[in-house]
Amino acid sequence: MPSPPTFLPAHYGLMQAGVRSVSWATGLVAIMMLGYVGRTWPDKGQVIVAGLMGSAIAMLNDSWEVVALTDTWQTLPRLSTSRRVLHDLFSLALSVGGIIMMWVSNIQIGDTGDTQTASERRQEKYLMAAMWGLLAQVAWRFVHAIWGCVDCSRDARAADRRRRRRRRRHRHRERHTDPWYEITGYRA
Repeated sequence: MPSPPTFLPAHYGLMQAGVRSVSWATGLVAIMMLGYVGRTWPDKGQVIVAGLMGSAIAMLNDSWEVVALTDTWQTLPRLSTSRRVLHDLFSLALSVGGIIMMWVSNIQIGDTGDTQTASERRQEKYLMAAMWGLLAQVAWRFVHAIWGCVDCSRDARAADRRRRRRRRRHRHRERHTDPWYEITGYRA
């Protein structure tokens, strides 16, 4: 069996993998809290499903990125920057929808100061804890989306530089070697 290559990601890649790992752990905590609420109070199952889906998608995206960044064999390709941002924004939208559903489901109509039972207070406490976990997940998605936009603009600038270099090289070619120019009089 061949030995693995000695390639290690640069400091920027390691930092990105570390941040994605913390984000993955936040998603795991959010899923665990939402799962506990759904298991303990089955009537809240419809309320938490959007948050569960958003956190699951976020965890999958984070897992892929961490493995792709730290894979020394380089067998798992990284997602393109635009696809990463798209997944982060989709997860963000689902998680925000889950937060809104949880918040709306927790609204009590009328005076509920002393009329809540211990079970209702416990349910409200866990639902709020799950909502805060989901808020942390949303914050990480927002950070990753902004970071991805910065990476995407850096990729676009690099592509623009390559395109300009290519045009400069083509501009210095002799016109008589270009058959398209000979036929039409226009440069390709």
